[in-house]
Amino acid sequence: MSARIGSDVTGPDLGGPEAAGLIGRHRERDRVAALLAALPRNGGQVLRLSGTPGTGKTAVLRFAAARAAEQGVRVLSTAWAPAEREWPLAALHHLLRPALLKVTGLPDHERAVLDTAFGGGPATPAPADLAAAVLRLLGTMPEPVLLCVDDLDRLDPASRDTLRALSGLCGRTRVGLIVAERTGSGARPGPHPPTVTLGGLPDPEARALVARAGRVTGYAEERLVLDAARGNPLALTELSLGGGPLGDTACFGMPPATPRLAEAYAEDRQALPAPARTVLLTAALSASPVARDVLAAGALLLGGADAARDGLAEVMARGLVVESSGPADADETTGAAGAGGAGSAGADGVGRARAGHLRFPDPLARAAVLGLESATRRMAAHAALGRSIGSPAHAAWHAARCAVGPDEELARRLESLAAGPCPGGAVLAALAALEAAARLSPDPERGAARLLRAAELAGERGLVDQALRYVRRIDPTGLGTLGRALLLRVHDLLPGSGTVGRERVADLCEEARAVAAQDPALARKLLLAAARRGRWQRCGPDDRQLLLRTAEGLRAGPRDAWYLTVTALTDPLRVPGPADPHPAPGTSDADHRSLLAQAAALTLDFERAAPLLEETEAALRAEGRYGQLPLILVPRTMCRIWLGAEWHTAGAPAEEARMIAARTGQPDRAATATGVLGIVEALRGDHDRSLEHAAEVEESALRLGHDRQVSLAVLARALTASGTGRYAEAYERLRSLFTDPAAPYGFEQFWGLVFLAEAAPPAGEQADARTVVDHVASLTGQGCAPLLRRILAYVDAVLAPEGAEARYRRALRPGIEAWPLLHGMTAFGYGAWLRRRRRVTESRTPLATAESVFRTLGASSRAEQTALELRATGRVAAGGSAGTPSGDAPGGDLTRVLSPQQLTIARLAARGLTNRAIGEQLRLSPRTVASHLYQIFPKLGVSSRAQLAALLGPA
Repeated sequence: MSARIGSDVTGPDLGGPEAAGLIGRHRERDRVAALLAALPRNGGQVLRLSGTPGTGKTAVLRFAAARAAEQGVRVLSTAWAPAEREWPLAALHHLLRPALLKVTGLPDHERAVLDTAFGGGPATPAPADLAAAVLRLLGTMPEPVLLCVDDLDRLDPASRDTLRALSGLCGRTRVGLIVAERTGSGARPGPHPPTVTLGGLPDPEARALVARAGRVTGYAEERLVLDAARGNPLALTELSLGGGPLGDTACFGMPPATPRLAEAYAEDRQALPAPARTVLLTAALSASPVARDVLAAGALLLGGADAARDGLAEVMARGLVVESSGPADADETTGAAGAGGAGSAGADGVGRARAGHLRFPDPLARAAVLGLESATRRMAAHAALGRSIGSPAHAAWHAARCAVGPDEELARRLESLAAGPCPGGAVLAALAALEAAARLSPDPERGAARLLRAAELAGERGLVDQALRYVRRIDPTGLGTLGRALLLRVHDLLPGSGTVGRERVADLCEEARAVAAQDPALARKLLLAAARRGRWQRCGPDDRQLLLRTAEGLRAGPRDAWYLTVTALTDPLRVPGPADPHPAPGTSDADHRSLLAQAAALTLDFERAAPLLEETEAALRAEGRYGQLPLILVPRTMCRIWLGAEWHTAGAPAEEARMIAARTGQPDRAATATGVLGIVEALRGDHDRSLEHAAEVEESALRLGHDRQVSLAVLARALTASGTGRYAEAYERLRSLFTDPAAPYGFEQFWGLVFLAEAAPPAGEQADARTVVDHVASLTGQGCAPLLRRILAYVDAVLAPEGAEARYRRALRPGIEAWPLLHGMTAFGYGAWLRRRRRVTESRTPLATAESVFRTLGASSRAEQTALELRATGRVAAGGSAGTPSGDAPGGDLTRVLSPQQLTIARLAARGLTNRAIGEQLRLSPRTVASHLYQIFPKLGVSSRAQLAALLGPA
């Protein structure tokens, strides 16, 4: 029996092999470690583990047994066995069986007590006498002993009483005792043993346990399991959507469970009288929480209201179900839908006294009850509930579970359960209702349409596998116009749809027009999908015109938020200036905010976008629409780049978006998130990581056929180049974003414009850059976003052939602080411009401002470049450590021999940089750099770069 716990150790977890498969539970590990450490010093202790079913008490016992065995402690263990509960001392005998071989060496009294207990004596010894004999027996063992007792509250009474007596005797011995029992199980062992109550696992550890179980396939399914399990370890490993129908638990938003979960609650159910078990089953199955509905159904099953009331009283007395007062809605007061005379009488006789709502304190117990009942009993309960529940839609749920033939009226009532928002686990009830409605549909096309609605709902929630299962059950040859349009919409949500060519844009537009009169909401979804596809695949002018014409024909008005988003995806510069867009008819508040946020982000109006994105993210999480989160999280990172004062958390939303997109079958959105992460890393100075992201995006774009995603990789690579002073390379890469003047510009070009202008002067490309800027300015109207106006002011100053000072002052006018990155770049450009004109003293203020902004943001490479420029003026950067150079020269300290600019050039040359590279960093011509070196070499007494490097050293 000792192998029941001690040898049943699972594999290693995230904490390493020493964890014996236990995830988390650091407090419990510490208690076990303290107990084991005290045993060799005659410090026997008792530890009690308490918790509801499935909270991991057995797992902690296994961990303790494994650690004890590693430390040379002898482990004896026992647990509840249902068949042995009526046998006195059966559990204790299992516990001591390995030690009973030493009974002959005990004194006569203790040997007699043990012989009486386990040798079939006429009476059972008193618990105290038997406990003392057991302790004496364990004392004969050469090593310390750890007793691990699981399910103490369910052991046979004689074993339980003896172990409780034993717990008071362990002190000052080499015997430790760890017992586990369920919360609320009665008296504790011994006087006052330390007790650890196990609750649910925190979210990170819960996710780790779900991942280790390997039953969940995607992010959205994982969230459903996490929400339903509420940290319960057993539920985390036993709940999943699986590959079949959702089942009865869907009605209360819980994924199906394995029989193992039900077994953990089996004893609670078996201890109930038959009427109570029937009422418990009825309450567990009921889609209505109203007590009178459950009692009415129970009365039908038990043949009378009195039996139902008694059964409910018994269930409530045991705490399995509680009742709370709750207002009944209109449907719940209409009587039993579809009930005959008996049903109506039951409702009248039972319902008046109970208008409250029934609730399971432990929702897992509700799922377990269903797993313990036979299909026959569940069908009978469904039939009774279908006749008793007042809500027609909820009654239809139960009637459908029993229906065997087509029934369009029942299917229509079921379909209503899927209407409206489906937050959290409510999506499972909606999906199950649509499944059942499809099965009951007499018309195959209507049935297929209902399955497609289920697939669309599952796809929007990120339940990719579930959506695929529905689609596979559909025969597309029998679909009409609406069905074909819906199938096209569903396929656009499924993995792999992003690789379909540009011809899908025209198909989506055509289907949108075809169903606009019949289903306007579906038409808008189709056109929005077409616009997104057209954006990422860089569709040609004909397709863009088709998108805009179709949007014009379908819009509800000029300020329709949906229309503005489609326009922003197709050609952001055509979107009218800020106003108050109106929601499209039938659009939810969350969807309206989402559309506004996307349109604002696409047009660089980040001030408007930021709060809208935050609100939309909260709404999508609350509704469980995880599949749409990447669409919001990526723009949130873009907002943080331009509006944030610090960048250390800027990439977190994009990182989460990438993970969610990858786990919900959206490779295109995963690639977009990766590209934005590459830009963040380049700006922060982590160039190696940025280049890794860029390569990943390029590979993904090639695979998906999304040309525009390459722009994100171009930005990441160009920012890495400019961040290391390679402005010529940066300019060449950025210039590739503007090769087609006829193509609509998006946020990638607007971002690229800033860095193109920055790289142009040191790369010697001011004239070429000016043609690009003039073209963009000609396309930009007065209604463009404030950030875009500031960007145009910045590039106008940087590229100005003359009169640059006034333009820089205009670009730096109050309000620039709202965009710290642009503020820092503009101040840096102005300071560098002043220094090149030998206005060194004036240049220090804007350069110091830029250096401070970049260091606060976390733009390390830009901060270092600014510090280098600032040192060339003779001032030490506030965040730098190399402001005053060291070293010996023929004339003494280098600062006495060389000017600040000459010292900077000397150090860059010593590092091996060419004249051109030094000029790019310092915004000097290669000829000017060569002239300075011509003066530097004689001053330092060297004649080559090698000698210069040897003199100055690696610093």
